[in-house]
Amino acid sequence: MSSIESSDNKSPAKAITSYKSKEDNELVNQISSFKSADGHKIDVVRSMDNQLALEQLGYKQELERKYTYIDLFGIAFSVMSLLPSICAVFYQSTSAGASSTWGWLFTSLLGILPVGLALSELGSAFPSASAVYLSAWTFAPEKYKDFSAYCVCILDSISLTAGVCSIFSSCAGQILSCAQVSNPDFDASNGKKYGVYVGVIVLGAAVGTLSGGIATKIQQISIFFNCFLLVLVFIALPIGTSNKGIPFNNGKFIFGNVENYTNWSTGGNWILNALAPAAWTIAGFDSPIHMAEEAIYKPRNLSKHVLLDPHASPAAFGVILSIVSCGVLGWCMLICLYACMGPSVDAIMNSSYSSIITQVFMNSLGKRWTLAIMGLVSVGCFFMGVSLIMATSRNFYAISRDRVLPPAAADWFAVVDKKTKTPVRAMYGTCLASLLFGLLIFQEQGAASLFSIAVCGFYMALIIPMALKLTYARTTHAIGPFYLGKNGSFIINLVAVGYQLFMIIIVLFPSVNKPNKQEMNYCIVCTFGILALSLISYALFQHKYFKGPRSNLTDNEYLEAVGENHIDEIIYDEKK
Repeated sequence: MSSIESSDNKSPAKAITSYKSKEDNELVNQISSFKSADGHKIDVVRSMDNQLALEQLGYKQELERKYTYIDLFGIAFSVMSLLPSICAVFYQSTSAGASSTWGWLFTSLLGILPVGLALSELGSAFPSASAVYLSAWTFAPEKYKDFSAYCVCILDSISLTAGVCSIFSSCAGQILSCAQVSNPDFDASNGKKYGVYVGVIVLGAAVGTLSGGIATKIQQISIFFNCFLLVLVFIALPIGTSNKGIPFNNGKFIFGNVENYTNWSTGGNWILNALAPAAWTIAGFDSPIHMAEEAIYKPRNLSKHVLLDPHASPAAFGVILSIVSCGVLGWCMLICLYACMGPSVDAIMNSSYSSIITQVFMNSLGKRWTLAIMGLVSVGCFFMGVSLIMATSRNFYAISRDRVLPPAAADWFAVVDKKTKTPVRAMYGTCLASLLFGLLIFQEQGAASLFSIAVCGFYMALIIPMALKLTYARTTHAIGPFYLGKNGSFIINLVAVGYQLFMIIIVLFPSVNKPNKQEMNYCIVCTFGILALSLISYALFQHKYFKGPRSNLTDNEYLEAVGENHIDEIIYDEKK
């Protein structure tokens, strides 16, 4: 074993930084290990002062750092894109009655928010596009590191791809709804929907390959656009409802109305259809984590609590603020819609429009205003898809970099375009996977299952590192600048794991009791089917290539990128 001494000729083992807080002191014993491209094992004591730089995890900085914490919030906020998302889930929410507003509030603030906080800790400890599976690999027992990380990779990829499909599928549905408003005789067939879907997803991928500077401006525009859309509906819908003489529903109806349009029991139907819409809508909040390699870091203000300091982790700030804002604003929007929808739930649920929320707008605002709002909703849905396909492509790039795919394909996709500084090949790989996944549109229940697949795969992926953090790695897990303390972190992760287990069960249920093959929930078939095929491929040959995180830094590149002042200790072990 040999060591590299610091510039003052002191042993690096004695050159450990003086830390400033209790959480900082806990970092002294945290070692980040990876094998360099030269084949040496590098152990690094993590440095709080340097925001756990990407190079300390063994990865070369290839993507351009252009995103501030506001931009990362914009990505997550755009992915959730409240009004377009609510339009997509309004049928399911209303099938449980207007009281589903309580389900939205409960799910967003008591379920999704703890998951977001727990995810923020993981993203802060591993500030890379591969944070979720990198944390699973690090926390797992030595014997199961590669296997657990591989499972997380596959599940997260399934989730993100299904999310892209569901968003662009909704966008296609909104566009066709506009066509139906203009021409009531227009037939919105599945073939036409898939054709529009192909068009918008290819256009979205093209926009996503633009340079970081242009992409950040798109995110900023998306924030204002979504806020404008919400304000427009908050103002126009009540005014239109009043002008049309439609009676407003009172608080008793909004918070107490319960409906059942399924053959489940009323209580069972409410649990299935009042809790899931928020989980489907407030999804994609992991997008800032996947964009962490493009985040602009600034020194942390240690006098502020981590929840009040966006510089503690720009990605964490984006995750948490997007969940809270969408949770509260989405609740208010549902209240507005149910107050203005009229007293007959049947009239809305039995609408002939592709998206039943169109009927609410038609009743209150008339054809011209409805067409204008639905057109804007379609644009918002497109922005939503662009943001998610960008985050998904970063995940695709990261798993290719670590050879989760076979080497030839992985090395081809893990290339950053020199001109735009974006993973263009990974973007179009994501596009191709989404086009294939989107064929579920031709089966009505299969298309509906896209939302469930996105949630199920995502939560199954997150549970693995979070459960390991609570058990095997409870005293050894990595800590980043965003950390809620020993007790706070344990409680948050425990709630997050419990909620995710519950929601996975919920989204696996079919929409009707005792379904036939047309009514079944294809989530379990797609999610576990793809996972099973991936594990077979892993057992047969992929285990030879995927060995967990794969550094693309040589020894010299590591020292040049990180610098002696950025690390506390480096030890090289010769490859055996």
